[in-house]
Amino acid sequence: MSRWRKGIYGALTLLLAFVAAEAGLRGAGFRYQRITASMQFNYPRPDFIRDFFEIDPDLLYRIRRTVKQRGVDLTWQPRFDLKIRDARTFGPKPPGVARIVALGDSSTYGVNTPRPWPDRLQQLLDRRAGPGRFEVLNLGVPGYTAYQGRRLLETRGARLEADAVVISFGWNDHLLALGFTDAQQDVGGAQVVAARNWLQASRVYQALSWLLAAARGGAASGGEGATPGGAGAGPLRRVGPADFRGELEEMIRLVRSLGAIPVLCTYPTALSVMESGGHPAPEWLVETHAGRGGAREVRRLQDAYNDIVRQVGSAAGAPVIDLERAFQEAGKDALFDYPGGDFIHPNERGYDAVARLVYTTLEGLASRR
Repeated sequence: MSRWRKGIYGALTLLLAFVAAEAGLRGAGFRYQRITASMQFNYPRPDFIRDFFEIDPDLLYRIRRTVKQRGVDLTWQPRFDLKIRDARTFGPKPPGVARIVALGDSSTYGVNTPRPWPDRLQQLLDRRAGPGRFEVLNLGVPGYTAYQGRRLLETRGARLEADAVVISFGWNDHLLALGFTDAQQDVGGAQVVAARNWLQASRVYQALSWLLAAARGGAASGGEGATPGGAGAGPLRRVGPADFRGELEEMIRLVRSLGAIPVLCTYPTALSVMESGGHPAPEWLVETHAGRGGAREVRRLQDAYNDIVRQVGSAAGAPVIDLERAFQEAGKDALFDYPGGDFIHPNERGYDAVARLVYTTLEGLASRR
């Protein structure tokens, strides 16, 4: 048999083996995607993460093009590579305009509402200061942590031309990680990421990723593990408390280096409404945040991360909008739709309240300049 025929037969054999392995893995229901599906986010189904996001070389993941679910508009916008709500209109800052950037996760992006709080803030500014004087950009991305916020400022910050940056993280940060924290993830360069995003539909590729993660010591199916701090450091979280503090401090430094004012926000949820009303925490909430710690651990974590926001703001001299306390005083049962709905993302009244609080803070800062 000639050499070229042997080469063809060898290639066909490999192709058939690949097809057989692919079919077998699919038939067995195997699925593993280290970045966009192995991390435990606060979504109801693992396939939601896989279908909605793809890997990004700087930010771990980004929104896929043209995906929508349950009123969450994650439509891809081609103008800006973050694939955010405001990408269509985002460009160089017009002369004489003050630009406010909203940096956060799904509560900033605006889940289950066509009008997230940055849109409502824009309307308040237009109504009280006159149209064309302010521009509010919504850079919120569902599932993002303070790690992504810091990386966004490092890699895209100069392009934002911001005068003020409102920073709101803290819920996704204390989610339990699977094998790797956000900062430990190594997705490769832009070309590698492009290839992965194309290959990741293959179960064979996913199996190889799983084996690689296992070889590196990352638990492919576990929920807790030792942090880099060693034994006794606690469960492995996407952004642990010490790292969360460091990310906030670095974001403040980066924002100021860009000539803008950093404004921090605590993160409001309806956890206290659940407790006071005797409503049990959903099973997914306990599993993805507390593991064996139970529902009370979720509330403790949320309080601890909000305290870090307050402490960092106070130490750095950065304004803190204490949304958690403001919501508590206003009555969280009116600002969330729980029970019977969403206790993480505010309802329409809640988004209005956030916009008013941000507006009041920015107005106070402007009056002192």
